[in-house]
Amino acid sequence: IATFRYVPPDLRGADKKREEYLNTLNTEVLARIQSGGKMYPSNAIVGGKFAIRACVVNFRTTVEDILGLPGLVVATGKEIDEEMRRKG
Repeated sequence: IATFRYVPPDLRGADKKREEYLNTLNTEVLARIQSGGKMYPSNAIVGGKFAIRACVVNFRTTVEDILGLPGLVVATGKEIDEEMRRKG
């Protein structure tokens, strides 16, 4: 089991407004990954922060599946972050 979240480089550091944005961003990242059907991570709340949770229990899971998740999260996170910033 691993919990993590997508954080754009310019949003590192603690501040209430950033945390709210990151919680919203990661909620949407998780929803899009799940709806994409390739992978199905879940979520967890850790210290009040929304996190993506990978828990590998399926015996059909491959090393490629596991290694593919971080790249999928980053690509999806970048896409959603750009969309959210454009909307303001």
